[in-house]
Amino acid sequence: MSYDEKNTGPISAPLGRRLMAMLYDAFLLMALLMCTSAVYTVIAVSLTGDFTQSATINTDDVLHDLKPTKLGWPIFPVLGSVYCGFFIYFWHNTGQTLGMLVWKIKVVSSNDEAISIAQCVIRIIAAFFSFSFLGLGYLILLRKSTQQSWHDRASKTKVIRLSE
Repeated sequence: MSYDEKNTGPISAPLGRRLMAMLYDAFLLMALLMCTSAVYTVIAVSLTGDFTQSATINTDDVLHDLKPTKLGWPIFPVLGSVYCGFFIYFWHNTGQTLGMLVWKIKVVSSNDEAISIAQCVIRIIAAFFSFSFLGLGYLILLRKSTQQSWHDRASKTKVIRLSE
C-alpha cells in the first residue's frame, strides 16, 4: 500500500487509474456476457424447440434468410446477475477486479478492511448513478480535496493505490 506522508493513511487511487481499470474490466465483462448469452441462447432454443433457423435458408445470402431467435425477457436478469456477480465476487474476496489488479488499486471499507457483500451491492447501484449523471460521480475526483466518488461515499468504501 502507498501511504500519504501527511497522515500516513493509504493514498487514494487517482481517476486515471480507476478509468483504465474500468476499461480493462469492460473488455473482460463483454467476453463474459457474450459467453453467457451464447449459453442462454442454446438453452432457450433447446427448451422452446425453435430450430427453424436452418430450415429457412434457401438462397445464397444467408443473412437475409435467418430469422432472429426471440430470447425473451429472462435474458436481462441473467445478464444483470452475471454483471453484478462479477463485481461482488472479486470485490468481496480480494478487493480487486482483474483490471484493478493490473493498475494496482484496491477497494476497501472505510476502516481498511475487506468490503461486505452489502457494501458491494450498494457500490454497484450507486456506481450506476455516478456514471449515469454524465460521469459526475467519477469526475468529482478531479477536485484535490475529494478522495471518494459518489459510490465510494454511498457504500462507505474507498479505492486505494497499492505500492508499485
